[in-house]
Amino acid sequence: MSLVSLGGIGQAFESRNFKIFWWGQINLTIGAWVYRIAIAWIVWELTHSTAWLGIAAAAQMIPILVLCPFAGVCADRYGHKRQLILAIAATGLSGFTVGLFAAYDVLTIEWLIAMCALNGASRAFSIPSRQALLPALVEPRLLPAVIGFNSASYYGANFVGPAFGGALIAWYGAWTALIYFGIGAVIAVVSLPFLKLARRPVRTGARTSFIQDLVEGIRYTARHDGIRLMILMVAVLALFVQPTLEMLAGVAAQVLAMEKDGLALLAATFGCGAMSGGLWIAWRGRNEGLIRILLSGVAVALVALAVFALSTTLWLSMPALYLTGFCVVIGSTAASSLIQHSVEPSLRARVMALDSMISTGLPALGAILIGSAGARFGIQAPLFAAAIIGIVVLLAARRYVRRVTGQLESGLAQTSSDSAR
Repeated sequence: MSLVSLGGIGQAFESRNFKIFWWGQINLTIGAWVYRIAIAWIVWELTHSTAWLGIAAAAQMIPILVLCPFAGVCADRYGHKRQLILAIAATGLSGFTVGLFAAYDVLTIEWLIAMCALNGASRAFSIPSRQALLPALVEPRLLPAVIGFNSASYYGANFVGPAFGGALIAWYGAWTALIYFGIGAVIAVVSLPFLKLARRPVRTGARTSFIQDLVEGIRYTARHDGIRLMILMVAVLALFVQPTLEMLAGVAAQVLAMEKDGLALLAATFGCGAMSGGLWIAWRGRNEGLIRILLSGVAVALVALAVFALSTTLWLSMPALYLTGFCVVIGSTAASSLIQHSVEPSLRARVMALDSMISTGLPALGAILIGSAGARFGIQAPLFAAAIIGIVVLLAARRYVRRVTGQLESGLAQTSSDSAR
């Protein structure tokens, strides 16, 4: 099969930069899923407490929510690639440290939580720098393909990583899974210096303070009509749709009466839909029509979620959940591509950091709200209510959407024209 037959995916892989970048990142991504499984197992072995499992998860998540905006400022000030190298190195260090302590059986729960927090902090600094680096890898017209294929790779690693991590834990012990994660980080770090990127433009004008740069990024995002719309769409998906993944255990038990087998089947269905959505938008590989794809993706994801929430049979739940996963990824990928095309380059990491903070933090908030309501009313009613509220928000914003869409389409047309010259 030739690269041409793969559409935008093949065109992206014709780029030496993207091949190097993707190879390093896929090793890191698979390792990250292995890490999550290993940490959960070690926490359980040390404490046999679900409360400590929650604390360990929070220790990895909270630093991302708190530090992401500051990490975006650092990336714009000091360099995207440099920050990504340092952040991934710190990530790998946390994995190696926990792995060695576990191997020698000297690991305490307090030290483990501290290392989880270090991992979360390093991820906070890697996320905006990684996203800001993407436009430097390929031509602007190929950004949807690159972002879409990265999303597909992430959800593909969702299948491979937990299975591989579980096998390592079962055969050799959890410490080997953590060492594997550290090795994946080393591969990612070693690959990054081989990227050949254009020199970053020198900042002109008066030197501003760190806080001024932070405020500038927030103000720019809030005042940019197009980016504000993209952030709104990301927030709708993150708050109302993505928490569905966290509720699948409840649906499997309460609605389908299938327990563990049902959970595995539903999670695989959502993951397959998400991976298919990423591959499709990567294969499509062009800017034209991204706004229509974004809005359609958000709308269909909400409708599919409503159907899934009302369904009491597996034959209806699975296609609805597949479609939900598919549309979540095409919507979020389109939004990310549009933000990348619209943002001022000097502010790129700061804006992408705010986008990441919303896409990371709101699903957790949504899961808390839906889960709390589910404990009182059953899981179907809160999921259906989330879908309806999301649809109402989308309908309320339709006039604003029409106005901003014209501006974004003009910008994309100009970008495509410039790329063709």
